Amino acid sequence: MKTEKLYETDGMLHTFRANIIETKQTEKGFALMLDRTAFFPEGGGQTADKGMIGNAKVLDVQIVDGEIWHDTDILPETETVDCTLDFDERFRKMQNHLGEHLLCGAIHKLYGYENVGFHLGADYMTFDISGPMTAEQIYEAEKLANRAVAEDAPVRCYVPEDISALEYRAKSEKLEAVAEIRIVEVKGFDRCACCAPHLDRAGKVGLIKIVDAMKYKGGMRFSALCGFDALADYDRRLTEIRRVSALLSAKPHEIALGVEAKLAELGEAKKQIGALKRELSALKLAVIEETDGNICIFDDTMDGNALREFATNGVKKTSAIFAVFSGNDETGYQFVIASATIPLKAKVQDIRAALGGKCGGSDKMLFGHADASKDAILTYFG
Repeated sequence: MKTEKLYETDGMLHTFRANIIETKQTEKGFALMLDRTAFFPEGGGQTADKGMIGNAKVLDVQIVDGEIWHDTDILPETETVDCTLDFDERFRKMQNHLGEHLLCGAIHKLYGYENVGFHLGADYMTFDISGPMTAEQIYEAEKLANRAVAEDAPVRCYVPEDISALEYRAKSEKLEAVAEIRIVEVKGFDRCACCAPHLDRAGKVGLIKIVDAMKYKGGMRFSALCGFDALADYDRRLTEIRRVSALLSAKPHEIALGVEAKLAELGEAKKQIGALKRELSALKLAVIEETDGNICIFDDTMDGNALREFATNGVKKTSAIFAVFSGNDETGYQFVIASATIPLKAKVQDIRAALGGKCGGSDKMLFGHADASKDAILTYFG
């Protein structure tokens, strides 16, 4: 390769000087090849570094046909350039990536599962393992990973002279075709093949926290946050907890009890509302006079269940059709049509044509939605 990979030996390097050895114009701007680079190109589930090459902004870094190309917005003014990484972003990625190594290493050590997938996004990190785990096992692996952080284990990135004599984890079975396998070793905790830049000590990861776990392809998929990402997530969650705590008038560590109490209150209130609705419905039915003709009622307070119950009781008021509608001319009307004497299924097509919308049901009762206006509905049943 024409470019020396500075990121492979020193992940903490964030400023360096290099020479531009080749340039080309692209659809988005320009692409540069340097004789040496600390910019990590996209790969291994991790996005490329950003930053500046001279006065040019680095938009992306990719390996194309074995060559490292830096996409930039403009051409730098000089061939020898001072380069600066967006190190806040690089540091965030290294915190999460090394945290993933420690988690997968802990899972492998405790339960023998392999890491079979990894992705580091803009605001989250996911990884997949080859077998199922219980909540207790997940917690034990998380504790072991954080122990490496607490002990500030040193991290070494290197290419061993004899890889066959070394025991290590690998994320891909394709490593047999790789000429040189780079190892990332957290002393006393984990050894894994990896191409990405890493922190020099585990303590700089800060905190490792699994925030979600789900079954996935016979194994598990985890979402985790490390370092400053974990801190930001904790702050967001704490803010929400405080808001809920205030709304419930409950202490932050007792909000579950507060929610349970509110749900109980809500359940009781629903029962009371249901009883009042049934009582109101009975009063409405009581004032409807019996007739041999059709009855058509409009009531905006009824939902589907209330319409059905009202029609079931209202059909006793007529030997023809009892229809009840809820809605308005703008959004249409939900309805229930019932009859004790007239087979309603035979009237479905006629009702659809007259009222628009759709309906269906049985000979005793039809349900549907009408697009027609209130006046048109009253005319049809009049």
